[in-house]
Amino acid sequence: ENMSFLDVGCGRGEWLELLQENDYKNVKGIDLNRIMIAKSQELGLDVVESDVIEYLTSLPDESLSVITGFHIIEHLPFEVLMELFAQSYRVLQKGGMVIFETPNPENLIVGACNFYTDPTHLNPLVPLTSKFLVEQNRFDNVEIIRLNGSFNIEFENSFFNGILNSQFDYSIVGYKR
Repeated sequence: ENMSFLDVGCGRGEWLELLQENDYKNVKGIDLNRIMIAKSQELGLDVVESDVIEYLTSLPDESLSVITGFHIIEHLPFEVLMELFAQSYRVLQKGGMVIFETPNPENLIVGACNFYTDPTHLNPLVPLTSKFLVEQNRFDNVEIIRLNGSFNIEFENSFFNGILNSQFDYSIVGYKR
C-alpha cells in the first residue's frame, strides 16, 4: 500500500528514519529549525522548512495517510492548534490517522516543573482536553496513550501514585472515518 506520511516539527528526523527503515517510501517532514532541517537532509530525508499551517493549507484534500507531530502541539497558540487539527482532518484520506505526542501534565513534576524547562512551551495540555479538541475536529476513535516512563515510586496512596507516577508523555491518536 502506498501510504503517505507527514511529520510536523520533524526535528532531527528520527521518526522519518524509522519509517523508512520499515519500508515506508512516501515520508516527508517539515520544521522551522534550519539546523535540524540541514541535519535531516544530510541523512537523505525529505524535509523542508515550512510553517505547519501554511504547508497543510497548500495540500489538496485527502492527500495524506498519516500526520504525526511529536512534542509540537504544546508550542502552538490555541488558534493555531485548532487550525492544525482542522487542516489535518481535511488533508487526510478516509481511514487516515493523526498522532500527536506531548508532555503529560497529569504527572505533577512534568506539569509543574519539567514542562517549563523549554521556554518555547506555551501551556501543558491535559489529555482529556486534547482528546476533546481532536474529537471536535471530527476525528473518530480518539485515544489517549500514556507513555515514556515514570518516576517508578510506589505509594500506598492511589492519589499520590496518580500525580507522581503518571507517564511523562501521552499521545493523542485519531482517525478520519
